[in-house]
Amino acid sequence: MKRLAMGIYDDLDNQTQPLLYVSAAGNNMIVFGGHQSGKTTFLKTLLVRMHENLDPDRERDIYILDFGGNLGSYRDLPLVSACFDNSNAENIRRVFRSIEDKLERNKKLLASRRFLDVYAKEDGERPAHVMLMIDNLNVFLSDEQFSAYHEMLLKLCREGLSKGLTLVFTATDFSGGVSRMLGSFDRRFALEGTADKYIDIFGMRVSEPMSCAGRGVSVINGKPREMQIFLPFRNEERDLPMLRECLADIPVKTEKLTAFDGDLTEENFDQFLAKNYEDDLDPSYPVVGLDYYDHKPIAVNMRDIHAVAIYGKKKFGKTNLLRLMVRRIRNAYPAYSFVFFDDGRRQLADIYEEVPQRGVYLTSLEEVNNYLDENGYAAKMERGVINKNFVERPHAGTVFVLQSKMLFQATGAQLLKNVFPRMIAAAEEKNYWFIFSDVRKIGNNDRDTESSLNNSISAAFLLDNIAEFVSDRGSRSVFGEMDPKELKNEYARCELGDGYYFDIESDELKKIKIIKV
Repeated sequence: MKRLAMGIYDDLDNQTQPLLYVSAAGNNMIVFGGHQSGKTTFLKTLLVRMHENLDPDRERDIYILDFGGNLGSYRDLPLVSACFDNSNAENIRRVFRSIEDKLERNKKLLASRRFLDVYAKEDGERPAHVMLMIDNLNVFLSDEQFSAYHEMLLKLCREGLSKGLTLVFTATDFSGGVSRMLGSFDRRFALEGTADKYIDIFGMRVSEPMSCAGRGVSVINGKPREMQIFLPFRNEERDLPMLRECLADIPVKTEKLTAFDGDLTEENFDQFLAKNYEDDLDPSYPVVGLDYYDHKPIAVNMRDIHAVAIYGKKKFGKTNLLRLMVRRIRNAYPAYSFVFFDDGRRQLADIYEEVPQRGVYLTSLEEVNNYLDENGYAAKMERGVINKNFVERPHAGTVFVLQSKMLFQATGAQLLKNVFPRMIAAAEEKNYWFIFSDVRKIGNNDRDTESSLNNSISAAFLLDNIAEFVSDRGSRSVFGEMDPKELKNEYARCELGDGYYFDIESDELKKIKIIKV
């Protein structure tokens, strides 16, 4: 594997200035330095050298966490799988998940062999080389929203090299836990601004180098040497686009992580759809968004799922999701009719107005009971007596959109505990579909009604931060069996309008970017 020339160093013993080489796959590297000392320049130069020595036959994925805000222009280089800043914690989680997946595949392929031995082979299946760059490690370690990844990063420091992961970090000092990781870095560089820390970095006394950006000290062949890091280009603004253009037609095996940029809409949906997604979507399944991690579509299987619940905070996107689902169902099933149940505040009026010729709008429990009875859906009960004159009728298909706080009070218990569960049990045969569009806590601590509702629901959306929801008001919802601590470690906080899709039948939880309509 080629060594990469990163600069020159002073060999005072021989009065020469040899090239300073690093191994992109054989060494973890950390660069210390003060403000504008050249730390980010080191990363840029390393990126350029790796692309100048690009081998399209070997899989290499570079993930960049740009907490210094100066590497964005390098994100489009062919080997860069992702370049994310700290504005979206979910993107950071995607990086760690992708790295873990690749290292797990490498581990199986290596079968206890040394990574470098297998990677250097000229034929046969070879493991991927993965590189994680973090510019400004101190910011990453001090930011509370990334605390769930700190132990994971320590594990990668200890075990990464043996599985094909190289770490390249920059830091200003040892704050935030940097010192805990230092033992995993055999190549250390100290640039201007770290004079009082040399003995901590290198474990030996080191003379301070001259004051110059990119000038510093590194231990080479067991001795501290003064060195100078190369600039990535003579003129970055001119030469970086030229490098990208020269490499544009070279096929590489790098898998790109596409980041969401603002709202996901029907117009830009294909732009964010996973490039390797080839499955044909069933047009009868309402597509509501994309999986946050692999950018594959999230669709509700209407053939198997007949009762969906939507949980979430006020003004967190529930109405947008409901409108999207109604539109998709309306287009896929033009013969279906819609029954809207509001509590009199006309919260569903705008959605109802999109399907007035095929819908009915109800605002009281009495209206609902009478409608179900008169139209042959379910017999109403008055004073504990079921209407013996009820006649069941066939329907082309009906979607019940239920958003009334009255349902979750004592007066609505009969519908939630008896009427709707029976209708849902026969939904596949009768072509019924239920959307509980604003699920709330059941009043009066009515566990029987709560259990009936939860057992009736086949899939649920949550537009809220799931760990907080489960530990608080969602403890008795369909999400209630989940572990809040595990959820907090697994998922970053939601952006407004996004959420989770829980397929209860398959016990599968996915975080999703919801289409905004």
